[in-house]
Amino acid sequence: MEIFLFAAYLLLFTWCIPKIRFFNNSGLSGFQLAALFLLKVGMGVIYGWINWYAGGSPGNTDTWVLHTESLKETKTLLTFPRQYITSFFYDGSGTGFENFFTSGASYWNNLKNNTYIRIESVFNCFSFGSYFVNIIFYCFWVFFGAVALYRVMQHHLGGNRLLLIIACFLAPSFLYWTSGLHKDGLTFLALSTVIYIFYFRVTSKKPIQGYLLLLGAFLLLFALRNHVLLVLLPALLCWVLARRFPNQRVLVFTGLYSLGLILFFSAKYLHPALDFPAIVAGKQEAFRALTGGQSSIPVQPLQPDLAGFIRQFPQAAGIVLFRPFIADLKKVLIVPAFLELLLTWICILLFLIIPRKKRSFRPFSLFLLAFTVSVLFMIGYTVNNLGAVVRYRSILFPLFLPAILTGICWERLTKK
Repeated sequence: MEIFLFAAYLLLFTWCIPKIRFFNNSGLSGFQLAALFLLKVGMGVIYGWINWYAGGSPGNTDTWVLHTESLKETKTLLTFPRQYITSFFYDGSGTGFENFFTSGASYWNNLKNNTYIRIESVFNCFSFGSYFVNIIFYCFWVFFGAVALYRVMQHHLGGNRLLLIIACFLAPSFLYWTSGLHKDGLTFLALSTVIYIFYFRVTSKKPIQGYLLLLGAFLLLFALRNHVLLVLLPALLCWVLARRFPNQRVLVFTGLYSLGLILFFSAKYLHPALDFPAIVAGKQEAFRALTGGQSSIPVQPLQPDLAGFIRQFPQAAGIVLFRPFIADLKKVLIVPAFLELLLTWICILLFLIIPRKKRSFRPFSLFLLAFTVSVLFMIGYTVNNLGAVVRYRSILFPLFLPAILTGICWERLTKK
């Protein structure tokens, strides 16, 4: 029965996708859209199968544990809908609604899992609780995010569409982590929705719908990855101001980010709860305290002050920009991440050596650069598990790979 339901839903969604106006207006053919969607679903199935056997016992990894919890919530939804709604705002940790930035038990730290569980619990109503059928629903919504970013990059960069398809859809870690049932795909959906709306702006024909969609994307990103939202907001502010004052765009970004760094280290003098260096150090300590991670690496504890961040800069950059190394290839699953990073750095070098044309840093390009670098170093300073680094870094590839791949003069390269 589950196989029949999976096949029926897969055929239905594959048939519908080329007929949806948003997808159809992307410039991608119906065959390309269907093939990319089927590839995501297939990767989601592989993700689920790998994680079923990856834990100490079958079904003991995060994605399957979250699925089990979602089945309980689905039962509550169908029998006690009022409790289903009100329990979302209940704090089971006993700490109340304080400790917004904590990495321990709190309402805000539990919010990401609770939000994801509620979303999958709705999928269960249509899939009869099937994990693998839920993958189809999940990939369908995440596919909106990938196509939205593709449309932005196509308008911003133009160039070879095949290169844009590779950059926006086919980066291995991005394809893998955003296709599986977890928070990464929905995080990318929220992020790409915000970028899409800000890039094309709220249309004059339907401004209310545009603002509501933007609000929904902000709320989803806040619930799933509030630290990503905190990094996104200053980048968006700089982007908006740079579009308003294009001749001073570099000054806008450097000035506001310099001010942001000053506030980052001095806000604790305004209020103790705003000790951002201590918050970052606390998140690193939470990762270091995790046990059982087979790809964890030793790191020096981060001291929560300016000197500590300067000392840890080489370590953070090395983790997030260059690892996994060859010496880290102790598990087969790390090999694709190593090859992906190696090819990425080769493309970056080609981009610097044989560029297609003279580079111009438009406001949107500066926004992508500022946001990507900020998230990368946020990961580098806090995460010491290579699997987690690859996972959190995966949603950034579609943000910078399009400019790199389309900015290389491939004709000169082939002639050489």
